[in-house]
Amino acid sequence: MAAPGTKQVLLSLIEDVEIITKELFELMSAKKTETSTEPVADTGQLMELLLKKDAEIQAALKTATEQGEVQKKIEALQVEVDRRDADILQLQKNLKEAETILATAIYQAKQKLTSIKQANQKSIPSEELIKYAHKISSSHAVAAPNTWQPGDPRRPYPTELDMRMGFLGRLNNPNFQSQPGLGADPQLSRQPGQLDHTPSHAVYNIDIFLT
Repeated sequence: MAAPGTKQVLLSLIEDVEIITKELFELMSAKKTETSTEPVADTGQLMELLLKKDAEIQAALKTATEQGEVQKKIEALQVEVDRRDADILQLQKNLKEAETILATAIYQAKQKLTSIKQANQKSIPSEELIKYAHKISSSHAVAAPNTWQPGDPRRPYPTELDMRMGFLGRLNNPNFQSQPGLGADPQLSRQPGQLDHTPSHAVYNIDIFLT
């Protein structure tokens, strides 16, 4: 059986003191009236017993005070434990996020490695790339002409107006389709002395935009 707690000890001592005090008052009242014929306990013994109980109460109160200090330390430690638990949970959350980011990075890296491996297996000779780049740049498809200056309306690509004025843009024109020599080079079909009204920046290598 577990030992009684300090609270129970104090309550028991207080009850004992209450009983002893009542007996002491009854004894003093009996001696004063001298009407009681029953034997009564000695007053000195009751006083000694009362002092003994008081000493026990003081010791129990001292123990209770010490236990209160210990309880305060326990509560402070509990607060610290709760704070550490919160830090651990936050750290666990951060580690989980880092794990997710790392897993995503590893997955993307594997995909890139696979793409690099496939590219190495299906590599294109550098000569082909240079030839294709020269084919694109020969008609100023990716770069402006050498004579281009700020404010020059020419662009390294055909604008909407250029496309409308070009061969493809005039295919939907019924008058143009009914003209003889459809598809002929306008430079060759122009009559002698006739001025070319086509803007110089609208002349593009149409093969580049069809490939």
